[in-house]
Amino acid sequence: MQRSPVIAIGLDALGPQLLEGWLAEGRLPTLARLARDGLYARQTNTSLNRTESSWLTLLQGCQVDTSDEWGHQDYDAQAFSFTERASYEFRKYPPFYALGPDRRVAIFDIPLTQQVPDVNGVQLLGWGTEVNQILRQSSPPGLLAELIARHGRHPLYDSEHEADDGTQTMSYRIPSIYDMDQMRLTRDRLVAAVHQRTAIILDLMRMERWDLLMCAYAEVHTAGHLFWHLSQAAGPLAELQRNAGSNFILDVVQAIDADLGLLLDQAGEDARIIVFSPHGMQSNTLDICSMVFLPELIYRWSQGEAAFAGGAAGEPLPPSRLDYSRHWREEVWDQRTPHGQAVLESPYEQEAMDDPLDWDPGNWYRRQWPAMRAFSLPGYSEGLVRINVAGRDAAQGIAPEDFQRVGDEIARMLGELVDARSGEPMAEEIIRVRQTPWDGANLSAADLMVVWREIETDVVDHPVHGRIGPMPFFRTGGHSCEGFVLARGPGFEAGRRLPPVTTEDVTATLLQQLGAAIPAHVKGVPFG
Repeated sequence: MQRSPVIAIGLDALGPQLLEGWLAEGRLPTLARLARDGLYARQTNTSLNRTESSWLTLLQGCQVDTSDEWGHQDYDAQAFSFTERASYEFRKYPPFYALGPDRRVAIFDIPLTQQVPDVNGVQLLGWGTEVNQILRQSSPPGLLAELIARHGRHPLYDSEHEADDGTQTMSYRIPSIYDMDQMRLTRDRLVAAVHQRTAIILDLMRMERWDLLMCAYAEVHTAGHLFWHLSQAAGPLAELQRNAGSNFILDVVQAIDADLGLLLDQAGEDARIIVFSPHGMQSNTLDICSMVFLPELIYRWSQGEAAFAGGAAGEPLPPSRLDYSRHWREEVWDQRTPHGQAVLESPYEQEAMDDPLDWDPGNWYRRQWPAMRAFSLPGYSEGLVRINVAGRDAAQGIAPEDFQRVGDEIARMLGELVDARSGEPMAEEIIRVRQTPWDGANLSAADLMVVWREIETDVVDHPVHGRIGPMPFFRTGGHSCEGFVLARGPGFEAGRRLPPVTTEDVTATLLQQLGAAIPAHVKGVPFG
């Protein structure tokens, strides 16, 4: 007998705190119906590199120290080159939905994926996921183009590029979060994209009764990054929130909630519906710390010069500015010192080279890496520090026997970095990735990872290396390690509330619901 279909719908980066609050207020009737008729749990993802690895953990069912895949960036120590791919590589394990010929599968717009073998069905990737580069692929060929011709391109993704690996990708320019007109326009485009996405999903549902249909609404992810400050009555940008007129994140989620009703009607009562997010959103304490403060601090420590302005630690501070209007990279670049002008690779140079990270200030130090004792690698989560070791990285690097000592020195320095507005330490924890420079070829390229405290600030002080900032904020929403899962249908008890489950548990549950074997590397336990 044919099993009832499994429909897995990601509400990408919708955190449980927002979701539960809006459910309690009656703002999301379709999701409330799913919660009433099925089970609910918070979902935790404890992997390091939480931004880069949340979807990877779900797709493979294990954490990065098992998969040996640390996101979608590659560092070449011999060339001092850092490249960003548009997708995971799935070097060790395929995504769980590569189930072979016995199950019909439809995959639509899952973040950071690429076409993989052993999927009997369709793989339509790159309509509009929330990543720096979107890899567009269609299997069968032409189907995604046909759906785009029918329903339109994603309203945000308006530029085409060649990724570092040579693939064709889509991207868009993130607007200034200080520009309310641009924020409203982006909100409206995201709501329009929700309805287009739903129309495409409905077309796929009508095409065939799939064993698994898996899709994701990326619009809530983008909304969380750009509109977080417009959902918060307190914080450094509270004045902007008071002028917003509505909660822009809620506007987008309510559009999704309404359209979920259409999907449920099409699915039928026997379908097993699993709505989930492998991560959430919170105040962004990652971007400015890992992309601005850390690379500049490491540069000052290594080279004894400031590439960006700031002044002396402890000087009186002005209030946070609210009058920024240009793209983040332009506002940050304008704060370079004459020394920074001379030594940094400008974002405009990098844009001319089609570098997908031209907007990231940490990437501008790249040509100085060979001469530095250590440097910050670009990333989206924890701060990543690479020690420059002679024989491993560069001929003029530190001696290998000094690896531990230099790591200790960097860790002490990071422990002294404070929020200039409150005096609170910025670093929560410094993780030593390897004990010797020769350890673990499959480990992260970073030798130290900096876990930041949940502090929103635009300026930091160090007692030796001075002040960095104030700087503008880039995206006010940042990733948290907590998502959720809602499941309704045969095997899921109505109204049941579970204690928190792991992302790997969600993977195992999806496999169980599909009647598929759970591979040994999938560390989760099915729930239901």
